[in-house]
Amino acid sequence: MSKTKGKLFYRSNEKELSGRSDWDELSHDERKQLGKLGWFETESLYPPDRYWEGEIENGVPHGQGTFYTPDKFNKNIEFYNGSKFEGTYENGERKEGTFTWSRGNKYIGTYKNNKRWNGEMIYVDGNKDSKYVNGEVSDKITDADDLEILAKLQSSESILGSRILRNDEEPDVIIKNEYSDTSRK
Repeated sequence: MSKTKGKLFYRSNEKELSGRSDWDELSHDERKQLGKLGWFETESLYPPDRYWEGEIENGVPHGQGTFYTPDKFNKNIEFYNGSKFEGTYENGERKEGTFTWSRGNKYIGTYKNNKRWNGEMIYVDGNKDSKYVNGEVSDKITDADDLEILAKLQSSESILGSRILRNDEEPDVIIKNEYSDTSRK
């Protein structure tokens, strides 16, 4: 199949499942268990949906384009709303590009299994930038000024999901992000 340009929605399959003859008899929980995220040409029953505009091959993003998260996608994860990824997808998965959150923070680099792999996280609020190497944050913070900033970040609600883990074997502090492995080194 050849590449085309178009728009695909990344959503669950509840719209297709609602056509089942037993749909009205299923409980809400049973309906959720049947739901599966995937790429579709139509919006869901409950928009707004995240979507891809760009090159498509075999019904999935493949090539250059932009993946958008609408401004009101999830009221519980405010920083994610209004974000976008500009770059390359391969067989429906992110490969390389720039992910920009609504507040301006950016990750520029490569992805593996849709997770940050080799690249740089750039913070607009003055926080120390992070480098990713093979999916791991490679920064170690050791000076007192950086430790003070990290303590403020830990209690800040502006950066959801940030974790600070202290390594028992070394006095260094390792920054871990909500998307990275939280095991100790």
